[in-house]
Amino acid sequence: MEIIFRTMQHTYEEVVMGHKLWFPDSLESDVISATANSEGFTPLTAIARCYGWDINTIESASQQCNRHRQVAVIQEVKPKLLLVPSTKGDGPTDFLIRDLIQAANAIECDVLNFTHYGFVQKNLPPEVPLILQVMLDRNTTTSIRVVVWDIDSRVKDEMLHIWNKLRKLSN
Repeated sequence: MEIIFRTMQHTYEEVVMGHKLWFPDSLESDVISATANSEGFTPLTAIARCYGWDINTIESASQQCNRHRQVAVIQEVKPKLLLVPSTKGDGPTDFLIRDLIQAANAIECDVLNFTHYGFVQKNLPPEVPLILQVMLDRNTTTSIRVVVWDIDSRVKDEMLHIWNKLRKLSN
């Protein structure tokens, strides 16, 4: 699986208010993964606005995803959507990333737009290296050919540091 980082720039208003207002279309992606948080101006609601998805469907799916603490597959929207339960940095990361990959395999995902870190409030959460380790693991079997990993421009240097450290360890 190839990982391509896509730097996400934010407007002054988004940064000051702490709300995600817009989302740039990912033309290559056939599946988007997002955190199941649809209350307010979140990355998920920005994605829904970008693609014209029914917000009631997204809100209902988000609530169910968080209630069951498992990845939810939404095939009624285009591109397809994989919702990951909101953990607020305190959850079963290893289980959830593997659950995400299994869900992507089930719908034969080719290019996954991984949006979870495209808009962060402070620093990258501590689970990021573990997620990358699972994705880079040669034993991970997946239909995902490419991951377009959205990264907030404000934490790009931190992400590159983590990425370079893991790449050195895997070689």
